[in-house]
Amino acid sequence: MDRVGEGADARRERRTARWVTGSVVAVLLLAAAAEAEIWPVTAFRLFSTVRTAHGAATTLVAVAPDGARTIVPMPRGQLLATTSHQLAHLDEEPPQTRHDKVVAWFGLAGLDPADFDTAVVERTPWTMDARTHERTSGTPEVVTEVDL
Repeated sequence: MDRVGEGADARRERRTARWVTGSVVAVLLLAAAAEAEIWPVTAFRLFSTVRTAHGAATTLVAVAPDGARTIVPMPRGQLLATTSHQLAHLDEEPPQTRHDKVVAWFGLAGLDPADFDTAVVERTPWTMDARTHERTSGTPEVVTEVDL
């Protein structure tokens, strides 16, 4: 359907614009469906999480021979810190993989695994007050324990 007075160049530009738009949308949909983490289609998880007043924090805790507990920090800006979301599923990994990941996280935090007996992954539920936006933590539960 030609518009009156429209030239071949204008029709070609519209076809090209439609092709480019369709291609970009297709790439975005395929990347989202495959949960691909490729630039520039990254951080899909950032926008796919439901935000509610209830949640849970997962923490890696180092336990020394005397029972002293040290929360293993995940420093921001370090490449390995982006793997901390794997803590929630660490109990599903084979024992050697669990051990290797825990040792890597200890190294990131500057802790020597030889100084500790075990590492414990704890899940602490929390709720947020809708009016004050204050977070209240529940009782932590042990998700998995890794011998060092």
